Amino acid sequence: MEFLLANHPLDCPICDQGGECDLQDQSMQFGSDRSRFTEGKRAVEDKNIGPLIKTIMTRCIQCTRCVRFASEIAGVKDLGTTGRGNDLQIGTYVEKMFMSELSGNVIDICPVGALTSKPYAFTARPWETRKTESIGVLDAVGSNIVVSTRGGEVKNESGQLVPTSWEDALTRVAGTLQGAKGSSVAAVVGGLVDAEALVSLKDLLNRLNCDNLCTEEKFPTTGAGSDLRSNYLLNTGIAGIEEADVLLL
Repeated sequence: MEFLLANHPLDCPICDQGGECDLQDQSMQFGSDRSRFTEGKRAVEDKNIGPLIKTIMTRCIQCTRCVRFASEIAGVKDLGTTGRGNDLQIGTYVEKMFMSELSGNVIDICPVGALTSKPYAFTARPWETRKTESIGVLDAVGSNIVVSTRGGEVKNESGQLVPTSWEDALTRVAGTLQGAKGSSVAAVVGGLVDAEALVSLKDLLNRLNCDNLCTEEKFPTTGAGSDLRSNYLLNTGIAGIEEADVLLL
């Protein structure tokens, strides 16, 4: 434990991993209340490896979880180690971004605050959020995800936050839609909307005699027929289920 904490900075009060940090928990359970390390702590330059991952590599303890995930699960060799001993660092070899579709998962598997979420930075602490199990809509297999929410207030018609219930809010929305007919109503959806929600919205507009359903962007067609998970799901794609004689679950 002392070796892990020798070069680890005291960033717990300002670290987004605080409250859900494995090293913090282990240090509280087994660590000492003082350090015998008197030398200067090393400092490591931060890397820019993508729009989702915020890097503060001085906090890295070289566990190589992210390296193994990139190699064994994502199937890319973008992350690796350079240097030896006290100069060992984890990053991209040629200073490029970690562009895998699965790159965001390294945020969850990092045991310290070296790899955290850029969009979530300094937003809330883990104990301030409420976690709800849900289903991911950004892939075709319905992955299990955990949605963390903070607050949950509903805005009223003037745009201000006021106490209300979901029943009152949905009743107000339903009343507004019932009074709108034909071309007086329209719907705009983004390119990441799941197919089920898109079909339900189209059915609702058709009942209102409206055909004004627009998308903010063109839905991606390149790579739409590829299966990103086929690299590690027993070398078979989801489409191969129809042709398989035996399925191993």
